[in-house]
Amino acid sequence: MLPNPPPTPYKILMTYDIRQDQQEAYYRYVLGEFVPRLRNMGLPMLSAWSVVYGLYPERLIEFACKSRNHAHSLFNDPAYRRMEERLKSYTENFSRRLVPYRDGFQF
Repeated sequence: MLPNPPPTPYKILMTYDIRQDQQEAYYRYVLGEFVPRLRNMGLPMLSAWSVVYGLYPERLIEFACKSRNHAHSLFNDPAYRRMEERLKSYTENFSRRLVPYRDGFQF
């Protein structure tokens, strides 16, 4: 039997800490705008992780991405950049990267 192909060839990983003074606004923005708008732009969320052990950012969110070209065109889109800048206003230690898909937690 052949293994199942991955659901998408790439993931976009975002890691960060939520600023203590922005937690309520962060949740309103991420759940009400950021995640739904990324889904509409062709990036469905795969998972969200809360990291509570070690010296790592407290959040890791993963989005499915169909190609490197799609990711790079998105990263250059002014609407996406505004959304990401707004997310950064609620967070610290923000990092974003495109990686080949692997099942499960991927840091």
